[in-house]
Amino acid sequence: MINKKEKRSHEELIKLIQENPNLPVVPMVNAEIVCGDDCRYYLGEWGSVSVDEYCLSEERVYFRSDDDIEEPLTDILGWDAYEKMSDEEANKAYAELPWVKAIVVYIEYI
Repeated sequence: MINKKEKRSHEELIKLIQENPNLPVVPMVNAEIVCGDDCRYYLGEWGSVSVDEYCLSEERVYFRSDDDIEEPLTDILGWDAYEKMSDEEANKAYAELPWVKAIVVYIEYI
């Protein structure tokens, strides 16, 4: 039997998939779940679900809803390039990052 929180997450995920059938579904796994490399799979539970946009750098994932402009730009374009930009140029560069719209599902530690 699932709890009320999981039931709401399931319902929201199904709704978002139906409303956005062409978007990828991206699972974001809480780091506490994967505490070693001695197993093939790890157990987690459904967390929140939303439509968001993400952008990848070599070391991290940025979400449009979570991050400010400075951190992804300095990570992806470099501090020197960011420092030379006006606010207008930084906003334009941020908008032009390779954002991917997706349904994001957070997988949480049990």
